[in-house]
Amino acid sequence: MILPSNYEYIVIGDVHGCVDELKSLLAKQGFKTNHENLLQITPKNQYKSIVLLGDFIDKASDEKLTQTIEFIYNNYKHLNQDRKRFYLIEGNHEAMVYRYITKDPTLIITPKTIRDKERYYNTVALLEKNSKLKKLFLELYRECSVWYKYIYQEYFSVTLTHAPCPERYLAKDDIVSQKKMIKCVSRSRNPNVSLDELLPYTHKEAKDNQHYHIFGHLSQPNIRQYKNKICIDTSAIYGGYLSCAIIKKDIISFDSTPFEFKQKKAKQSYNLLFNF
Repeated sequence: MILPSNYEYIVIGDVHGCVDELKSLLAKQGFKTNHENLLQITPKNQYKSIVLLGDFIDKASDEKLTQTIEFIYNNYKHLNQDRKRFYLIEGNHEAMVYRYITKDPTLIITPKTIRDKERYYNTVALLEKNSKLKKLFLELYRECSVWYKYIYQEYFSVTLTHAPCPERYLAKDDIVSQKKMIKCVSRSRNPNVSLDELLPYTHKEAKDNQHYHIFGHLSQPNIRQYKNKICIDTSAIYGGYLSCAIIKKDIISFDSTPFEFKQKKAKQSYNLLFNF
């Protein structure tokens, strides 16, 4: 999906129920909320658009997950009334929660998948007991795309996906490519392997040009960039930061806001990317 090049884009990393931090980060970019929790369109932000890079659910408290889904849903409807201003990219958590709550026949229920649901996908239990919230999530899920691409000029472009993947899969619509852009090799199954060994293509395919690939998925203590590969998941739910990349014409800049401790942070040990 090609993004119109005449707008500025605020690309936000993995939210994971950090709704307060999401509001704070958007406020820093000129989008303030009103008394109805709706982001206000003003002359200063009317040419800006928002892209969530996937994984806006799971790991947070039920209260914050509820607020996050409602906030995204209401503002997705609100901001996209006259033109598209709010874009959603599918992350592996949205994909798995969708499979659980729709009882996907390809998802074989075993003791392990039950444990995984409780440990990694706590949104499932919330949606199973809240039919209204489940409906909102399903509507949002169906609006998600697997990738977006911004092309400013021949020499400058930015491809957006949730997870890093080999270049041969980027911006492709076949089933294999979509899966690769949503989730890469599991870190939890390879705890003693460095990310640079586990995902060698992230640095081996990196180039000194302005055709960037921005992704999240790999929680990091700070924004990690090597040449044209950029990870902006800065571990908000783990007590870190919620970060964004700002694309304006042929310039990429970054901003972030710290975890606000309005809920209990999750636990995570970092495995650094581009740790040369």
